[in-house]
Amino acid sequence: MAKLARWSRGIRVDLGISLVLIMGLFLAPVSHVVGAATTPAADGLGAGTACRGTASPGSVCLGYYTGDERSFEAVQDFAEYLTIVSADVYAVEFDGTIVGEDEFGVAAFCKTRGIEVYACVSNYNGDPDVDGFDASLAHATIVTHREAVIAGLLELAEDGGYDGVNVDFENLATSRDIEDDRAAFTAFIHELAARLHALGLKLAISVPGKTQDSIDDDWSYPFDYAALGEDADLLQLMTYDQHGPWSDPGPVSGADWVESCVAYAVSLVDPAKLLIGLPAYGYDWDLTDSDPASWTYSATSFSWSGVAASGVAASGIAALLARPGAIAGWDTASQSPFVTYTERGHWHEAWFENAASLQAKTGLIAEYGLAGLSMWSLGQEDAAFWEEALASAASASPTSP
Repeated sequence: MAKLARWSRGIRVDLGISLVLIMGLFLAPVSHVVGAATTPAADGLGAGTACRGTASPGSVCLGYYTGDERSFEAVQDFAEYLTIVSADVYAVEFDGTIVGEDEFGVAAFCKTRGIEVYACVSNYNGDPDVDGFDASLAHATIVTHREAVIAGLLELAEDGGYDGVNVDFENLATSRDIEDDRAAFTAFIHELAARLHALGLKLAISVPGKTQDSIDDDWSYPFDYAALGEDADLLQLMTYDQHGPWSDPGPVSGADWVESCVAYAVSLVDPAKLLIGLPAYGYDWDLTDSDPASWTYSATSFSWSGVAASGVAASGIAALLARPGAIAGWDTASQSPFVTYTERGHWHEAWFENAASLQAKTGLIAEYGLAGLSMWSLGQEDAAFWEEALASAASASPTSP
């Protein structure tokens, strides 16, 4: 059966927090806090140009399909913007088998629209005791059952009619020596790439965004950008979840951090293989219920469109901005909007994306000669997300406030 859809990827600590939806992220903040620059307005920004049919850089627009009906509707509704759909509906098991299902037939639909489609396979463990990316499952996949997994991936790609495979293995550090985990993943990818390419199939690898290669960072160090970049057709930089339910409030994908990640990546990998990652979601921190001293945070996730997988809309950013005392702001350094408000005596701080914040990041595509962009995830956005994200994707620099 298909893996349960998840709102975001790369969450480092499973805090058992229930992630919920609120709506309305397209609105630009209407005021500013002390010490923050006035938020650039979304009004007057031109409609974006679809990636499809454009020349490099910026020719790739990859969206992640999560297997639910809302996500499939997004694939259909926004097909004109997409060049690749990565079907994130597959996972590995501890015995090396691959499970999952393309319930709505996204692969077949993409073929009718000339969109490449990849089978995305992860080490996400839906067991309630884990409910996250499982390091032990990663080890079983890339070490214990490596040959069986590779064979299974080849079979899945061929039998499922996919153009390639997107490997999304995260939380890889399990050994006493993290160098062993790094070497094991690199070897796994090297063999998988060779065998996929021999069949005329492609390989994309999702990698954490990072600004340096630090052995002390056990989340990102196992990913050897230089080696992986040699073997992969695309490296999808997960330049989101800069902050989240495991951290203090802050940008989900600050433009300054994203650029630092890109600058590091292009120093090791052909830029024409790199995709930046854009979030179609934000986080809302309940600061009253959080205790930073004990690394305990209460935060919920909300989507750009504010529409849940069930199609039911929830309380949105417009309602929050309309509350007495709500203050919207713009962080100049990260080019990110936020809002603070009080609800039932609890102080909240929410960070999200708007037109200007998206364009501050997509402007990096042409500036650094990148392949294009990716987004997590289809079904959390609307047409405005694509139009604004692509408005400056072919520009040499981000939109100025």
